[in-house]
Parts: sequence; structure tokens; C-alpha cells
Amino acid sequence: MGDCDDSHVLQLDEQFVTFEAVSRRNAVFFDDANKQLFIVKSGGFDGVQVKGPHVENTLNFRLEDKNDVISIKFSVNFEILAVQRSQNVVNFVTFKNGAPVSEFSQSSRGKNSKVIGFVWTSASEIVFICNSGVEYFHISSETQTVKHLKSYSVSINWFIWQPISSVLLLSIGNLGNILQEFHFKASSMVKVNKFEILLANKPSPPKLCLFERDVALVSLYGKTCLLVLKHESLRQSKGAHIAVYTLSKDMPPQVEHVLELQLTGRFAMNIVDDLIAVHHQTSQTSLLFDVRFPGARKEGSICYHSPVIPPYSIKPFKIDEKLSCELCTHFLDSTNWVVFQPNIIIDAKLGYMWLLQINLLPLCRMMSNDSLLFDFLLLRSNSKPVILNICRDIVGKKMFDGSSNVLGKIAFLFKKLNTLYKEAMTTNNSDGICTKSCTVVDQTDMLSSIFCIFEEQTTELNDDFVAAVLFEYINSLVSLQIAVQYFIYELLINVLIRSNRFYQLHQFLQYHVFSDSKPLACLLLSLHPKYPHAIQLSLDMFKRLSVAHEDIVDIFLSQFEVIRALRYVQRHGNVDNISARKFLEFALNSGDSRVFYSIFKFFEERNLRLRGSPSFVRGEHCEMFVEHFQKLFGGENHTESNDCPIPS
Repeated sequence: MGDCDDSHVLQLDEQFVTFEAVSRRNAVFFDDANKQLFIVKSGGFDGVQVKGPHVENTLNFRLEDKNDVISIKFSVNFEILAVQRSQNVVNFVTFKNGAPVSEFSQSSRGKNSKVIGFVWTSASEIVFICNSGVEYFHISSETQTVKHLKSYSVSINWFIWQPISSVLLLSIGNLGNILQEFHFKASSMVKVNKFEILLANKPSPPKLCLFERDVALVSLYGKTCLLVLKHESLRQSKGAHIAVYTLSKDMPPQVEHVLELQLTGRFAMNIVDDLIAVHHQTSQTSLLFDVRFPGARKEGSICYHSPVIPPYSIKPFKIDEKLSCELCTHFLDSTNWVVFQPNIIIDAKLGYMWLLQINLLPLCRMMSNDSLLFDFLLLRSNSKPVILNICRDIVGKKMFDGSSNVLGKIAFLFKKLNTLYKEAMTTNNSDGICTKSCTVVDQTDMLSSIFCIFEEQTTELNDDFVAAVLFEYINSLVSLQIAVQYFIYELLINVLIRSNRFYQLHQFLQYHVFSDSKPLACLLLSLHPKYPHAIQLSLDMFKRLSVAHEDIVDIFLSQFEVIRALRYVQRHGNVDNISARKFLEFALNSGDSRVFYSIFKFFEERNLRLRGSPSFVRGEHCEMFVEHFQKLFGGENHTESNDCPIPS
């Protein structure tokens, strides 16, 4: 990559693929279904090299030299290679361990028909698209046989294929603007919709007006969409525009969106993270469109979109460190570039294949409206780190912002994040098939990346502001019926305790701002040295949670509140049945000799009352505690009266 500044929104992936460039000897083909490059040398006799973005798909093999290759594609499991060398025959080469094994062929069934292309619909099924119709076959590599499944006769101009949704569109009619849709699934070919692309001017006599180069069949936000470039201007805007049709099995495709380019000339289209990137060759710039971005002008059922940001060039790519930046820039948006869906750019003369990527950081600097920026970022797949950094900056800056509506802006931000958080939770709990999910920022993300600044020692904290922000976040979660995680409550409680805002803490608990939970009740127990009322608040919460008395005693003991645990047993249980060893062990581990003394004397008194002697019986296994008591206080301190050291 060139050493250019980080101001370009679009860039070419550094993990590019290089290959031997096109020459008289080398022919280069691209399979957009498997994302594979085929470099065929001398018709395959001198070798075929297969490359792609993934190293494991790299192959090298040799084919028998027959004729020039017209088209070449692997099946989806890479076990059968289809090679077209003539107008009406496709050869099939079976592969094992990456090497060719055997070969057989299939001719088109129509008389005098020509195969204009073919696509694999599965590992063993292929469709021939002929000038006279489509032919659907099952291929068996084991028996080297071809079985005809179905055919459909129609005069075809050209076709486009969408491998994700297995949709085939055929251009038919004299003008080429009638499209016939087919769906493929599990050995079935289903003829679906036939629809017309409206043309502003129809030539007389009729001739082909809609070309393959002006359309793209893409997956956009989980839906199959057809992009149609139209060079004529709209009434509302100058320049070319792109009509976006949404394909559906249930109804004919309709134009739902129109992208206003405001430019004329040659264009190419890519899809990058559900953004439509339109490359303009003359200006060497690209326009970004997002069909879900707010602010589109709506006329009837159609939304008219402007670019998300002004036109920008793709980041210069330096092929060789010795080349100048000017030479590097010269190659961008070159006439040699061929664009494939969704985000592939190939320069066959240079021998490079790139994946087009989006860089969100400079784009963030171009959007001054925080609300629109978050709407945009939440729809991007790898935007979470960027979103969290922006949130952290916003909350950090607002901490020292004296304007009146600071919390309102932050609350609005929380609502955006948590609305998608709730939608993601609902989707994950359902069995339905979902479209592309948005970026989800959950409570763990908020704590680790944003609210953590409230605990940093280097930050000059405004506890009133911190408490208000956390309250707004909790309120946002509760309003959307999202269960608040304990650690969010813990952070707010610690802030309130740190700032001695016990009255507000009491109010939050009294009016159930905090949802009852066992960890929260335990946290309240630990606060009693600073806030004595916390003990009763925690016990009330345990009661509402229907926590068993034995569990509450164990919770007291786990926090080394041994005397308090014993008092609780006196009020709610039977002290005659509890284990002396258990309480003495926690008293010893508390490290407080006064606590140990009080607990030991209590059980000596119980022994005296129950058995007439203060001594522990052998089965209680308290010998080590007796020895420890004698070591600390001497043997003369054994109980000889009915005084109980633990007040009831």
C-alpha cells in the first residue's frame, strides 16, 4: 500500500492477488461464484493456475490442448471443472486431490443452439444458458454421466447470475429490457417473474438497448436486488441514475430506490458492506450510496438517494515502492479494470486482483450529524470499535460540557444503540431466518469501552454527571425491557457510594430502579460499613427473591459477616442444629480474633445448654478451633456461665 494519508474512504485490500497478466499466450478468466481466477496458458496445455482471495483454493494443473478456452469454472466443491471450448459443447474434468482424473462432455440439446455461458447451481448441477433457452443438468463425477433435468426455450440476449440466492435473470426481447427470473434449489428450476425495465426512449427499428454491463444482480441487506444503470436524466436531477429493483418470489420486482449520480459517462458498480459504490471513470471518483440511510426524498413508493458523502477517489495503491505516487495514481479507475460483484476489481493487464474495502474513520470525520453517523455505522459489519470510540469521546467530552441538553443527547444515543440491541436479542430468540444483522453494542461493550472511563484514576470525574449518565443508560434498557446486567448496577452504586449519595441510592432501591438480583443484594451487604441501612435493604431484596434462609446465611459467611450470620439464624432458624465447625472456620478465616472469640464462646454456651458441658464432642471436629482458642486466650476463659456473647 502506498504511504498516503488516511483520508480515503475506499481502499484496495492489502491482501491482493497477483497473477500472470493477459498476453497472447495467457488467457484470464474469473468465476464470480467461487471468486476464482483462472490463468490458462496456451489453452491449458502449458498449465492452468487457479487463484483466489483464499490461499487454500490455489491450484495448478494441466489440460489437454484442444482449442482456445471460452469459459472455465469449478463446481462449488471443486471436484468437477467445466470447460467450454466450442460454441455448443462443455467438457467436464473430474478432480481428485487437486489433480484432473477423467473427462467427459455434454452438448447443448437445442438444434443449432450456442452456449453463451453456464453456471453451477450446486456441487453436481449446472445450467447451460444458450441463445435459444436454458438447459438444466445433473452431473455425476462417479459414473461420468450427464442427466437432463429441465429446459426452457426462449431467445436470450444475455444473462446474470446471483450465487448467494441462486437467482438467474435472462434478458429477452428485441430491446433486451424484458427480464425472466428463475430460482434454483435442490434439483428444481422454478420460473418466477417476468418483468420489464422501463426505457425512456425506444429506438425504431427496435434494437438492443439494455446491456449486461449496465446491470448488477447483488445481495443488499440480505435481499436480492437488481441495479440498473440508466444514462438518461431524471426530471429532478441531472446526470445518470441507478434504479434499484428488489426481487421477491411473491410479487413482480419493483423499483424501490433510485440513486441520483449527478454525473454522466462510464460507470461501474460494487457492493461493499451493503453500500453501493459507483465508480465514475471520467472523474476517477466513487460515489457511496446506502439505501437504508435516512434523509432520502420519497415520491410515492420510491426513495431517491443522494451520495452519503461527496465523491472521493479510491486510495492510491503503490504496486512497487520504486514507482512514483503519480504513476500509482494513474492506475486507479483504469480503463483496464474489470469489476465483479460484490467487491472485486481486476486489472488483467497488470495482473492484480483486489478486494474493495471501506475505511470508516475518515468517513466519520465527514459526517457532522451524530445521529446520522450512528445510523450509518450501526449498519456496517465491522464498525463496533469505531462506534465505541466515538461513544467514549462523546461521553468524555460531554462530562465537561455545560450546555443544557447534554444528557438529552446522550440519552438519544443510548436509545439508538439499545433499540438495535433489543432487536438482536429478539432475533436470536426466534427461529426465523433473519437478514443481515446490524452492529450490536451490548452492556459488556459499554462497560469495557465507555463506562470504564468513570473508573480511571487519571480522569477528573464529575460524579453527578457520571451517575446521571449511568441512570440514563439503565432507564434506556428498562424502557426497552432489556434485563440490566449486575455490573452496570454495581458501577452506579459504587459511584453513589463514592460521592456519599446514600439518600439517592436508597431512593433508587426503594422505587426499584435497580432490578432485584442475588449479586446486587450481596453487593449491598458489603456496603454496610459505609451505609448501615444497606443491610436491611439487602435482606428485603433477598426476601423478595425468595432466597432460602440457609442461602442467606451462607452469603453472610462468604463475606465473613459471621456474627451477623449467627444473628440471622437466631431470628429465622434453629441455632441448635447449625454446624459449629462451619461458623468457627469462617470466624478463624476472618482474621479478627474478637469475632473468633465471640463465635467460640457462643457455641460453648450452646454446648453447655444442650449437653451440660461447654466441651465439643469428637464428632463435631472442632479440636483445631479449641487449640487455637487456648493459644490466643488461654484455657481459663472457657464459659462457666449462661452469658451469651452474641446478642439476639
